[in-house]
Amino acid sequence: MKVPKLPGILFPLISLAIYSLGHGVLSTLVTVRLSAEGVSSTWIGLVSSAYFAGLIVGTFVNARLIVSVGHIRAFAAYASILAAITLLLGLVVVPEFWALMRFLGGFASGGLLVVIESWILVTTPSVKRGQVMAAYMILFYGSMALGQMVLKNVDLNTLVPFAICAISASLSVVPLALARVNMPILEVGKSLPLGRLLRITPAGITSSFASGLLLGALYGLLPLFFAGSGYDLANTANMMAIVIIGGMALQYPIGRMSDLTDRRIILAALFGITMVISIFFVWAAPTENFWLTASFIFLLGGTMFSMYPISLSHACDEVEPSMVMSVNQGLLIAYSIGAMVGPTMAPFFIEVRGPLGLFAFFSVVCAFTVVFLLYRRTRREAVPLTEHFSHTLSIPNTPIMAEIDPRSEFPEITPVMPEYERRHHDHHDVDVGQNHSAADQDHPARRRNDH
Repeated sequence: MKVPKLPGILFPLISLAIYSLGHGVLSTLVTVRLSAEGVSSTWIGLVSSAYFAGLIVGTFVNARLIVSVGHIRAFAAYASILAAITLLLGLVVVPEFWALMRFLGGFASGGLLVVIESWILVTTPSVKRGQVMAAYMILFYGSMALGQMVLKNVDLNTLVPFAICAISASLSVVPLALARVNMPILEVGKSLPLGRLLRITPAGITSSFASGLLLGALYGLLPLFFAGSGYDLANTANMMAIVIIGGMALQYPIGRMSDLTDRRIILAALFGITMVISIFFVWAAPTENFWLTASFIFLLGGTMFSMYPISLSHACDEVEPSMVMSVNQGLLIAYSIGAMVGPTMAPFFIEVRGPLGLFAFFSVVCAFTVVFLLYRRTRREAVPLTEHFSHTLSIPNTPIMAEIDPRSEFPEITPVMPEYERRHHDHHDVDVGQNHSAADQDHPARRRNDH
């Protein structure tokens, strides 16, 4: 009897929700626990950066390991490693040790996400991928926000919150272990070199890198800002939940708006609004008014979390459909580098300005990005609206998202079983043997005069 496709999709989504719940707890817990131990903002930033460094390695090098041992075995191994590392964090509170553990934890998390996303890929028809990506985003961010609520009800200085995260990692194995799905052979495509990608889509690559700078620092250091501003653990958790909910709630309407105009204008507006909010925080220090702070933090989450998906949509607009996957993966690298660098740069501002230095860092990054985006509008014509891809919600987690992205015309994942046929494209006749690039294709809608 043929297994329906819907349950096949549900298994990885349930595992994602369970994993993300613990991930949401741990992402805030690491910062506030180190802050409570009197660790400097520089070391807190380095610990956060170590996680993103491990995530980069884990998402880009784990495919071969996963293929060699199988998806479920690999997932169980990564989950066990993540659970053990999380418990060790609660037992040994030493910044240098935590940096190493967070690097290994990022590596394991990258492996978990590669398994989940490749599972989603093979169980999702191409026509449904946009809807599944939206469900992925809601579950990922929603579970992370819910994790903040769990954090409110535990004692920060005990092993309990770390045990909750470890339990979450362990239980995330259960849905996948109980499923029978024919898994794909992973053949993650090569991304374009960043130098070439910068020439093809300067605004896309720069905005992706800048969004990584901002979100890396936000994840790693925003809890430190609230703790340093006198917020207790419960209110710090509330604010982190609000920023995540803001990012989840505003991505879709902002994305739809970007379909109607030059996306560089929307990106400049997002970075501009973020800059204004950040300057307001530095100038007014509004943390004594909880609801005013919550309103601005909600809007800040909405703007910051929307930057990468719209950067990706803009980059996709500027290339041939056959290049979407490579561009997608290239922008993920740019974002990941930014997310790794951001938490190491922001502490310099914090050392000078105190907790509000984080928002000074945000404002400086946004100011440079806005200037660059406005400059780019004078150097290259906007892609005509008729040439726009429809905006797609996206989370910068792993290269597999490039495969799931419905804008990708040539999936590079080959399923093991014949019933999962590779879908090259819907209604475009394109010679896959041709070498497509924005530099060498004479495509009237894609080639721009770029002086």
